[in-house]
Amino acid sequence: MSETPAQLPIAQAAPRDDDATARRARPRLRLRLRSVLVLVSLLILMLPLVGLYALRLHETTLLHRTQDDLTIAAAGLASSYAAALASSRGVAAEPPRFATPRLGFGAQAKAALPPARPAGPARPAATAAGRQLAPVVAATAAATGAAIRLLDARGVVVATTAGDLGLSLAHVDDVAAALAGTAVSSLRSVSGEREWPLLRGAMVDVLLVLPIAAGRLGAVAVSRQPANILDTLQAKRRLLAQGGAVFLAVALAVALLTTRTLALPIRRLALAAGRVSRGETDRFERYRHYRVHELADLADSVEAMVANLQQRAAYLRDFSHHLSHELKTPIAAARGALELLRDHQQEMAPRDAKRFVANIAADIDRLEHLTARLVALAQAEMAPQDGEAVDVLAVARELDAIAVAPSAAPVPARISRSALTAVLDNLADNARQHGATNVSASARTVGGEVELLVRDNGTGISPGNRARIFDPFFTTRQAEGGSGLGLAICRALLRNAGGNIELAPSLDGAAFKIVLRSA
Repeated sequence: MSETPAQLPIAQAAPRDDDATARRARPRLRLRLRSVLVLVSLLILMLPLVGLYALRLHETTLLHRTQDDLTIAAAGLASSYAAALASSRGVAAEPPRFATPRLGFGAQAKAALPPARPAGPARPAATAAGRQLAPVVAATAAATGAAIRLLDARGVVVATTAGDLGLSLAHVDDVAAALAGTAVSSLRSVSGEREWPLLRGAMVDVLLVLPIAAGRLGAVAVSRQPANILDTLQAKRRLLAQGGAVFLAVALAVALLTTRTLALPIRRLALAAGRVSRGETDRFERYRHYRVHELADLADSVEAMVANLQQRAAYLRDFSHHLSHELKTPIAAARGALELLRDHQQEMAPRDAKRFVANIAADIDRLEHLTARLVALAQAEMAPQDGEAVDVLAVARELDAIAVAPSAAPVPARISRSALTAVLDNLADNARQHGATNVSASARTVGGEVELLVRDNGTGISPGNRARIFDPFFTTRQAEGGSGLGLAICRALLRNAGGNIELAPSLDGAAFKIVLRSA
């Protein structure tokens, strides 16, 4: 039987060993390339956002600190004002009761405090209390830096540090709410100034208005600009330097993450591929850990490509060696016969001359047969995969040399009719050349595959040759003109259809199992 080598097409996967399996071991965490890029971009974007958030948070802290200072000052003035009003009226003082609302993180500034308007005279009790507390108001304003106003029940200013004594603020919504019994805390834009996100403290006033006796007797209004955030930052240079160091460390960590995740593996991959292409090594040195799916897939592809190219190079090297040997034999025989005819044709008997001519013709026939088989092998290896669906047993029935059970059910598989016909015809021809009188075929579907078994009752394959059946150009019929390429053509045709062929166990003759994709 003509027994031929297995072909190694480029798409064949590289052999796996322990080292290769260890190198392919995936790390616990592996990201997508786009995920890494998005993560790095978000980290870079977050740095200024975190800085802005920290500044805004610090600004809110300054506002709360100013509000607390004003609340303490206003509460003391409210108690004194309530006591003075009670004394002027000759009644017991009612302790001030109020809940100061807290300025929120995103508190919006209202318009600038409108100027006071002319109004009628203040109530006598409030006027007397304001005159009595004027020194206290001045001292508190000097200590806190706040603008302070004491208002009677109609909103008329009875004591002030803002120069609006005797005028009314009843038209201001915050004052009106306090005279109705509700404590108010708000931000007021400084007149004529524009509010800037990072200089907000210099552009707004914190206004606090507390009611006296639920607004029935009057109110206390205090206002002050919060501390300037730039001045505060100047005073905390060391803390800012530490924050800058943290941001720099984060930026360096992001750069290091990008380098180790993307740049360094790509560089190592390029260097390893370059060493292979320059012939410095015959093995692709794979980087052990890839944290990105795309780089890991690229490394797998490069590793498989290098292994297959090396296998292909070894196959071509062995193929050319055996081909030259196969061609030299008939060429040498024909050359020797021609030299004998040329040198001894005159004294050679006609019968011997005809024998030498017949030998030359046989050698030429052998060369033609070998050339045709090589062309068929090349065409089989280069043929694209065919997705045609055929009944493998119906194709076998069309060949008179192969017996198929009449009751066998159809078994469809993915392969072209012409390719399967060529494979079965080749197996039947090999069996006939080795004395087989019966060749049978049976098929079954296993999972997503079709198994086609071709058996014959010929002489079979000896145990010593079974391991060499797929060696290049191996044949037991070289004397009869066997080329050792028949099974190679079969395997190439089947692999291009996504299948394979292998030697199956057999007690009598030879058996080949063909595996195809099920249709």
